[in-house]
Amino acid sequence: MAEPEARVKAVLNTSQSDRDYSEKNLEGLVEELLEYNPQLQSLVAKINAARAFIPQASAPDDPRLSFEASNIPVGDPSLSRTPMTGMQIYLRQKVPFPGKLGLKKKIAESREAQAVEEHLERLNQLVAEFKEAVYDYSYTTNAADISRKTISRLKALTKTLEAKYAVGEVPQQDILKTRVELSKMQERLIQQDKMADILRSRITTLLNRPAKTPLEVVVSENTLTDFPYGLEELRNVAQHSRHWLNKADKIIDEAEYQHKLAKKELLPDFDFSAGYRIRSNAIEEPVLGEDFFSAGVSINIPIWTTRKQGKKVEQTRYLITAAKKEKEALEQEINYQVEKLFFEVAQRKAQYELYRSRIVPESESALVSSRRSYEANEVDYLNVITNELDLFQAQLLMHHYYFEHEKKIAELEMVIGKSLAPLPFTGGAL
Repeated sequence: MAEPEARVKAVLNTSQSDRDYSEKNLEGLVEELLEYNPQLQSLVAKINAARAFIPQASAPDDPRLSFEASNIPVGDPSLSRTPMTGMQIYLRQKVPFPGKLGLKKKIAESREAQAVEEHLERLNQLVAEFKEAVYDYSYTTNAADISRKTISRLKALTKTLEAKYAVGEVPQQDILKTRVELSKMQERLIQQDKMADILRSRITTLLNRPAKTPLEVVVSENTLTDFPYGLEELRNVAQHSRHWLNKADKIIDEAEYQHKLAKKELLPDFDFSAGYRIRSNAIEEPVLGEDFFSAGVSINIPIWTTRKQGKKVEQTRYLITAAKKEKEALEQEINYQVEKLFFEVAQRKAQYELYRSRIVPESESALVSSRRSYEANEVDYLNVITNELDLFQAQLLMHHYYFEHEKKIAELEMVIGKSLAPLPFTGGAL
């Protein structure tokens, strides 16, 4: 925790104008996320608050000092008329039964450890959310580029068809069909650009940057992130690295300490007192106004154990069982998520490789072949426009599966609580 806390403390003293908006790769952007995201700053503050409570939990009650003037005659107030009159000073201190304060300290330490694990869990969640937002943004911008290229080809095709229509070589329906598909493609491009704006805003928000800060992400979409991990290996990593599981362990520890403390409550606490009585000389006073000293101890008597302390022992025993069962359920859910994501990563990889190595190249070849055949009057125009749209969809799906693969890896890293692979692309200047 020392490193994240040091980052946040440095950020708390840094103004937005001092921030570095120069070009960074994804790893650099993630570092910026960890430094400036207000949710993480809030959780660090909660850790510090929990840590500050530890010495409070183990500190005994404050001593109590009291002063009183007693037995003063009402008719003629005086401190010397009767030997019963005097001024008293008392000092009292409550001391819990040995072991109680130590258990309270352990409970506070367990809660501080829970706050640490919660911070680290949220940190991993934010990193996964941020990566997914960047991958979605990158896919959307790539899809928009594909749309623009397709629109450019359709416009060129429309001009060619119009020229041929003018000399009666093609029917008008070919031109109308192309214009309809062109309009659909332009409408799709509008949606893609708007979605890119939304995702850009999401990334800027997660980075806690000013709203008007522009964002440019440069993607190096060359190869898929390497993933040489087995299912059992991932499960084992999750059992040791997932911070929700670590927090569940700390919750069990706290419940057990609470149970031990509840048993201790069956034992009495001690209340020690010491007093000093100041007296004046009185008539016929046997000890001539000599001061008195007194001391004593009192204890509470736990007589309502069947309704109070005994029920607290029973309550905390149930809390231990509940905490253990919650951890067991969490382990099962994490194992399911690991297995599900493991197979989804493999599926996305296979789908991407299929589109990259076969479907996209074959769609490109089919489009080129259909154009040549159309120019030779061997096929009708519907074949050309169909192949054009098939290529468009194939290119979109290839990019989709690529970024879905990277998103699933980011999600898997969050689920197991540990980074698996190097970060594959660059975030541009802001």
